[in-house]
Amino acid sequence: MKQIFCFKYLFTVLLLSSLVSATYSKVLALTIGKIDNSVYLVAQTESSYDRYMQLGYAEAQKRNYRKALSFFQQALQARSGDRYATRAIRNVQGYIDFNRLPRLAFNVGNPSRRRAAATRGGCLKEEQSPIPLIPSDRETLLTTAEYPSLFFYVPQIQQAKGLELVIRDDSKFETLQKVSLNPSGKAGIVRVNLTSKTGKPLEPNKQYTWGFSVICDFQNRDNDLSLQGSVKRVLPDENLTVDLKTAAPQERIEIYVENKYWEDALRTLADLRLQNSNYTEVKKYWEELLQSVNLEQVVINASVL
Repeated sequence: MKQIFCFKYLFTVLLLSSLVSATYSKVLALTIGKIDNSVYLVAQTESSYDRYMQLGYAEAQKRNYRKALSFFQQALQARSGDRYATRAIRNVQGYIDFNRLPRLAFNVGNPSRRRAAATRGGCLKEEQSPIPLIPSDRETLLTTAEYPSLFFYVPQIQQAKGLELVIRDDSKFETLQKVSLNPSGKAGIVRVNLTSKTGKPLEPNKQYTWGFSVICDFQNRDNDLSLQGSVKRVLPDENLTVDLKTAAPQERIEIYVENKYWEDALRTLADLRLQNSNYTEVKKYWEELLQSVNLEQVVINASVL
């Protein structure tokens, strides 16, 4: 009799255990299902936000500002209160409202005479001095690029055997970049591009000295005609990064000018000029920017060699 009672008791316990286990499994499955669904919804929202932002940037680059605005607004709906979508909306709305050409006026306190910075060598005349395309000899040239481009007007100099740009890190007494070029034999603007092949990148928030030389005699560099200045790489903050990303090239130039990034403005404008040599609007930008820092007319009218 006791055996029968024990058997019934054991059977009851096992049955209840199985029921509890089954119920727990269902609850757990439902809970996991809810979690998976929430994760899916979050991932879907993030994916939509990124997609709309990228589409907005692409349309803004093409100056299709109304399409860009629509995409940025959808991105803001996907991620309410997002600062990047909000700033992008403000920027493209501004372009739609004003619908104006950039006003390229680079303001400097005291534009200096660029020929005065040259040390005249024995083989060159004073009027043959090269002219750097910079706002002022007295101010540091700012750039966001680790490998910037520098521009120099070089007159026709028959005696010139070579051109050279050197970037020096005076804190370490070392040469960071060195670029050698052959003279074209024509008067015009020489663009010197710094790359990973010509040297090391510029470090952020560090000032460097640049030196540009017209070489008359490789055996006697004392006769070089040399110019000197300074350049500093300054990284843009988050707001400026968003502004630049949502802007078309023409608007990007204006943003660089407003934030004192001369190198970036001139480099972007030179690229546009190369791509659209007969585009009246680009020519106007070029003239406005160079005139705003009192560069000579011979420089403004010169071709980029």
